[in-house]
Amino acid sequence: MHIIEQLQADQTAANAQQDPNANICFFATVDAAGSPQVRTLVLRHIADAGITLFVNTSSPKWQQLLKQPRCQALLWYPSLQIQYRLSGIAEGLASETIQDNWHKRPLRAKLLDYFYDRTSPQSSRMTSRADFLEQFEALSQRVAPADLKPSDAAIGLLVQLDQIERLDLSQNDLPHERTVFEHTENDWIAHALVP
Repeated sequence: MHIIEQLQADQTAANAQQDPNANICFFATVDAAGSPQVRTLVLRHIADAGITLFVNTSSPKWQQLLKQPRCQALLWYPSLQIQYRLSGIAEGLASETIQDNWHKRPLRAKLLDYFYDRTSPQSSRMTSRADFLEQFEALSQRVAPADLKPSDAAIGLLVQLDQIERLDLSQNDLPHERTVFEHTENDWIAHALVP
């Protein structure tokens, strides 16, 4: 089985097991000081071209990716005891990506995009959680859900994968199975690794 097909099959199996991690990833970038920055994001799509995520251009992660597009996403499916490390280069996608998926976003996420545009950018400091919630509630009272449209700052992000590492921890009496796949011009080449 092709590694992308295996990755998709494992995500499908994790969803079937109602794995809470089935549709998220732990996404790592590097800040201006060279420190790693990791956060949890919704994994929107897995395809031959790579993985798709949604981000807001007001977020620090977007600024980090503009300076250093090399990034990594970690997938951990506890129900399957399988981990993936997906490495590649991130690039912004056309605005249609967000517009085509806007209806799938929960109301809270749509309102947050409006909040970033009209009140405070993502990751900005607030005086308190209560102050943030008060401002968020005030915005949600002013904007009717039907009037919410995709923000220009909400973008799709494609991570074009060049390396995939799969770690299978489900081996009972044997050492873990660890394989790295490197992308060539036309295919993925597999190398077994010592776990």
